[in-house]
Amino acid sequence: MLCRTYSAGILGVEGYVITVEADVGLGLPCLTIVGQLSGAADEARERVRVALTNCGHAIPPRKQIVNLAPVEHRKDSPGCDLAIACALLASHGVISSDSLARTMLWGELALDGTLRAAVGTLIVADTARRAGFTRLIVATDSAREAAMIPGLEIVAVHDLPGLVAQLRDESPIEPVFVDGLLLPPANDPPGGVPDLADIRGLALPRKAVEIMLAGGHNLLLHGPPGVGKTMLARRIPGLVPPLGREDALEVTKIHGVARRQIPEGLIMRPPIRMPHHTVSVAGLLGGGNPPRPGEVSLAHRGVLFLDELPEFPRACIEGLREPLEDGAVTIVRARYALHYPARFQLMAAMNPCPCGFLGHPERVCTDSPSAVQRYQNRVSGPFLDRMDLVVPVTPLTREELANAPFGESSGSVRERIVAARARQSERLAATPWERNAEIAAVDQAIERLCPLTPDAHKLLLGLAQRRNLSMRAIHRLRRVARTIGDLDPAIDPSAPIGVEAVAFAARLRRLPDALMAA
Repeated sequence: MLCRTYSAGILGVEGYVITVEADVGLGLPCLTIVGQLSGAADEARERVRVALTNCGHAIPPRKQIVNLAPVEHRKDSPGCDLAIACALLASHGVISSDSLARTMLWGELALDGTLRAAVGTLIVADTARRAGFTRLIVATDSAREAAMIPGLEIVAVHDLPGLVAQLRDESPIEPVFVDGLLLPPANDPPGGVPDLADIRGLALPRKAVEIMLAGGHNLLLHGPPGVGKTMLARRIPGLVPPLGREDALEVTKIHGVARRQIPEGLIMRPPIRMPHHTVSVAGLLGGGNPPRPGEVSLAHRGVLFLDELPEFPRACIEGLREPLEDGAVTIVRARYALHYPARFQLMAAMNPCPCGFLGHPERVCTDSPSAVQRYQNRVSGPFLDRMDLVVPVTPLTREELANAPFGESSGSVRERIVAARARQSERLAATPWERNAEIAAVDQAIERLCPLTPDAHKLLLGLAQRRNLSMRAIHRLRRVARTIGDLDPAIDPSAPIGVEAVAFAARLRRLPDALMAA
């Protein structure tokens, strides 16, 4: 008798439906599972056979074939155990196939029949919803994670005998519903986050951070050590509003796969990742064996901060170019390819020279011009071309620091960022983009969404000629100017970009002196 059940497989941070086909017929007694199994899934035959025996449903001595389709995808998760067991039970007539209609099963079986949580339940639940399933049966420990996906009936079971009784209508199990704890939190930043009001001076870098977060741009801060570059980065968590529900689902799925842990709830705060400069290429971009998301994917919908940028391996720096443009990372292996989302904002910081004191008002640089050139050339021109904002952080003297006033609080700046994002959302509602930085140079989108006044257009052309800007840099400068206008409530969001915004955007793109000379 041929019976089918359904489970799911995981490729990267996305899922696909697995059809589990079980057939019982005449022949030499055996239990064979086929369908390109590897890892933990390859051991499912023994786990399922022993679990069924210990639950009182021993497999009769028949020829039994179980196929996991599609065959072209590798299955390496023990989460298919439950679907395999139910397919065998249905093929032997223990349960009815109709009881599993439009139902997906996910869970690992212990040898005594207990159902254990399997990593990736959130991805499986999302896959079930997208594929049109109405019910998902999972382990009790996975119920809360699965319930984050709306539109599904979540049935939580403790063991295989309880599931069999439920499918026979002998002992119904109540479905799990989403509770109020999964709703987005308020806009208040998490406790313990430093406030911008603690910083004296740094008016231009502070404004650059605000523009970066408002428009989704990338920012490079360069200046001597101890002037406040890292201090600004540590205050970003208090400036970003919570994620929307769909974005939070994406972020939670990525972190669940990377940590191999069951999340306690949706990650509603945009992630802020700060890897050390000793990170490997696989650690930053993703990969390894088995492949896992890297820091760029863990920063999806958030900010990736790279301190001491020239100290990172060159392969890491150059490897960021494609994710910055495409918003995704593709890990290619001999038999498969994985796609990890990586739509993040990059914030980086670097010193002007190896000793760090080039241009310092009170310290003397001890490096030769050639050493400074070599140090700054570790950051290539194509990489710098992808940075919307390149801002110098000028150190203050002791007297200037003592007399400098404290700046605005994070709450005030966050309100402007939220308002600017709202203006962008309204303007970009009919487009595939959400932020100004994402506007692509296709179908004259730049001309249509970022129009310039005649004077601003003339100024932009002059800047491009004097600074020898590429077309990519020109488009980025134009998008930054649009964000500057969005931060000013007195400016009409649909009005052409003026001279003041273009001039200020140009002021926020000043490369280190050695790179400008090159």
